[in-house]
Amino acid sequence: MITRQVIDTLYRKYNKLPESPDCLDMPLLFDYAADHHNISVDMEGTDDALIINSIDPSSPFHRILLSRINAIVPFEEWVAIVLHSSIIFLNRKSPKVSIHLKPYKPNVVDKFRSFFTKD
Repeated sequence: MITRQVIDTLYRKYNKLPESPDCLDMPLLFDYAADHHNISVDMEGTDDALIINSIDPSSPFHRILLSRINAIVPFEEWVAIVLHSSIIFLNRKSPKVSIHLKPYKPNVVDKFRSFFTKD
């Protein structure tokens, strides 16, 4: 089961991009999620991108640059694609997709700036 604590751990553990998109465990993604999500890799443009066809084409999560993926992590029922500020969970047994957006936490400078900014 994926809990809030597991999600926080994913963001902490995979907070940096790998040295190269070649370091990502792409076979894992294709072995476990490709059948239900019709996943493909677009290598024709200037940047390689992962296409998830189970996500609406108008969604920003339909096409993801491989250079923006921090990790691909398997779970019992899901495969997680970890990005900087979001995680895409693809179900292994159905075309279900769940997306977690990392909450915005203002840093000290943002807090200071908002103190002096008028509405």
